[in-house]
Amino acid sequence: MLLKSAERLVFYFLLALCLLPLWSVRYFLTIDGPCHLYNAKVLADFSASAGLRDFYESWVYLNLRFEPNWFSHFWMKTGFAAGIPAFLNEKLLQTFYLLAFGLGLRFVIRQLAPAGLFLSSLGLLFAYHHVFQMGFYNYSCSLALMFWTFGYWLRFQEAWTVGRQTGLAALFLALFFCHPVGLLFAFLLIGCALLAQTFRAGSWAERQQYFRQQSIVLALTALPTLVLFAEYLYAKGLSFRKSGDAGWQMWSELVRLTSLCTMMEAERKWTPLVTLLFLVLLGAAVWIKIRSRRLVWTDALFGAFILSLFIYFKQPGSFAGAGIMPIRLQMLPYLVLLLWLATLDFPRWAQNAVLACAVAFSALFWSIRLPAHWRASGAVSEYVSCAAAIPDKVSVLPLSFNHNGQLPDGQTVSTAMWLFVHAAGYIGAEKSIVLLDNYEAHTQNFPLLWREQRDPYVFLPKDGIGFEGQPPRAEFLNYKAKTNNANVGYVLTWCLDKQFNDHLFTKEIKEQLEQGYELVFQSENGLGRVYRKK
Repeated sequence: MLLKSAERLVFYFLLALCLLPLWSVRYFLTIDGPCHLYNAKVLADFSASAGLRDFYESWVYLNLRFEPNWFSHFWMKTGFAAGIPAFLNEKLLQTFYLLAFGLGLRFVIRQLAPAGLFLSSLGLLFAYHHVFQMGFYNYSCSLALMFWTFGYWLRFQEAWTVGRQTGLAALFLALFFCHPVGLLFAFLLIGCALLAQTFRAGSWAERQQYFRQQSIVLALTALPTLVLFAEYLYAKGLSFRKSGDAGWQMWSELVRLTSLCTMMEAERKWTPLVTLLFLVLLGAAVWIKIRSRRLVWTDALFGAFILSLFIYFKQPGSFAGAGIMPIRLQMLPYLVLLLWLATLDFPRWAQNAVLACAVAFSALFWSIRLPAHWRASGAVSEYVSCAAAIPDKVSVLPLSFNHNGQLPDGQTVSTAMWLFVHAAGYIGAEKSIVLLDNYEAHTQNFPLLWREQRDPYVFLPKDGIGFEGQPPRAEFLNYKAKTNNANVGYVLTWCLDKQFNDHLFTKEIKEQLEQGYELVFQSENGLGRVYRKK
């Protein structure tokens, strides 16, 4: 009992530590998060006012297809409709993800083997990952819901009722509207467990009956989701592009566990230690299985682990119009392996050692990450101060000349992330404006789409070089002529006159600003500037 209490205390302490970076700052800055927040604000404005809807509709329109990327947008849209401030709205979504990830992992381990709960503390190391720091909230939430869906199936597989089947169907639908990866891996885990459970059902006739009953439940509960997914594939097409990543490179990144590097390059020298711990646990697990000379149904999760490795190495570069990055799938073999490890009977000293490692790794990573998050919040707060000079119902072109972020003393905010690519989204979330760096509306995968005759990703780049590069390049003085009287009303710059001051692209932008715009605001330390069209 004392060991269980200590294990529980460690887990909830580490879970609380996961919330510290969010709630110790005003802005928990990610790459795409501000853009998601901004688009949720636009969706809320669409519903709130006919006048605002008319303003936005000259630039964007609603995507009426059911896309698997809507969860975070409608979560935050609901928050805006309820009057929740922008910075808090995003923070509540981030908090939901972290709690759902940690508690979901613990929930599924409890269904598999309560004695393996000590590994849930180790699993919390994966709650903060590179893709979450990129602001891929839908994908991140799909990982959390994957745990809850698999755990829900495990808990009720022997006692289905109409209400419980409805709950499973709702979880499948929620996974679809988060991200297909979480949905597909939930199917993978359930499928492996179902096959293993079938073979332990008894006689051949009993196995057939069990498999038939469970398959019918799965088919019925997954049917609405599968119909939506089929419609999505039909609309997008089954285009397939091979990955350009070399096998040795993917092996290297998998072993070095680069997906745990979130804010600073210094994290990279420590992430392989987590891999080493997993290798030690894997070796111990194999030894335990050899000594026991017994296979149980939960060993099917080892098969799921092998399949997850196969998927990682054989993933395409893109599928159905959506890009797939190796780092997005890199964590999944570790998470699936963790579920299998939790089903084994590790000695008490090994459990205590894992808990100690989980605490040590958490302390190590947060000692590196926390100062970077504090710097990021301070820097983006200065950037957001530019909102005071921007009225509603105008178009704004944000141009960042330092995506890594910079403090007044020249210190870099983050060495591992281009955090400030879409940081202007925080300004857009506090106003009713059109941000021309709204990449979502150009991708065809989100709730809003640019009108073709005004798409800034088509009409602003020069010689094929766009305004999200370093330094940015854009032709905005002639945007009106190209787009049938659509103005770039304001230009918002970040870290102009810094590292790229003598670059050709910077000189081109300065010439356009001098010719057609006037400086109307400069932030406290001069990092953010607002230019208004003359």
